[in-house]
Amino acid sequence: MDRTTLYKLFNFNLDRYLNPYIPHSRLHAFPQPFRHFLGHRSKPHIEPPALVQWPLIFISTLAGLCLVAGIFNYGPAIAALHPPVMIASLGASAILDYNTIRSPLAQPRNIIVGHSLSAVVGVGVSKLFQLNSSLFANYSWVSGAVGCACASLVMSITNTVHPPGGATAVLASTEAAAIQLGWIFVPLMILASALMTTVACLLNNILRQYPMYWWTPEDVGSKLRDHDKADPNKLEKQVSEADSERTLRHVDSHSGDEVDEHGVHEIRILSYKIQLPPEIDVTDEEAIVLQNLQYRLRTRDEVGG
Repeated sequence: MDRTTLYKLFNFNLDRYLNPYIPHSRLHAFPQPFRHFLGHRSKPHIEPPALVQWPLIFISTLAGLCLVAGIFNYGPAIAALHPPVMIASLGASAILDYNTIRSPLAQPRNIIVGHSLSAVVGVGVSKLFQLNSSLFANYSWVSGAVGCACASLVMSITNTVHPPGGATAVLASTEAAAIQLGWIFVPLMILASALMTTVACLLNNILRQYPMYWWTPEDVGSKLRDHDKADPNKLEKQVSEADSERTLRHVDSHSGDEVDEHGVHEIRILSYKIQLPPEIDVTDEEAIVLQNLQYRLRTRDEVGG
């Protein structure tokens, strides 16, 4: 087994296998008002001043949490299940969803899938501990700790890390109402996280941009492009995409990193991916410049396609 294979084995990335089959974003084809509130912009977005952001953060957080609590407490079908008055982990999600909205941890995939997987894992661990009722009664806190650890592992493997998901897993073992719900806790968490994300799209996009991406900022759809090569109607678009992403490179047999033909590590800005050499750290301002360049390239490709 060569070093490149070992490197990939010990740096497992699920997206390496999923992304080739994920289609490119088609938000640009939506009517303007819809694509705007889904995070699409025709030109790089500039964040408003902090004094303008703060009132919007306050209103969005209040609206998101009140919407979930209102539905959980007064929605006839859900209220009959006697769910928790307020799922504590959603408070932490609100800080990410409506405040630090540019963070990878705050994007829809992480919010919805992260909470969902954490709920499944948390309830599963809780159910296992409940097989011994006396043990669970005295050591539910151990069940909560095991559930959180397992949820953290699952989110890491699936690239859906959302810190409040850890609290979701803990609640499944330590919150009486959540324990009583059992597996019903899972669809309730999916609904709650989806509602929070909906509010984030509606209110954040009034003055800001959310989300930054729906699945990943990396390149996607390579397998789909290969499949479409036989279609002459799509050939022109493929050539355009190839031109936008073409660069002279080969793979370093020692590190597995892509380098240029002279053996020097390079910065690559593609439509859906930015690659930086591991030894280069960028400041926030430099990251914004790179993202703006990527956005211009992505917009050109989408409009041209």
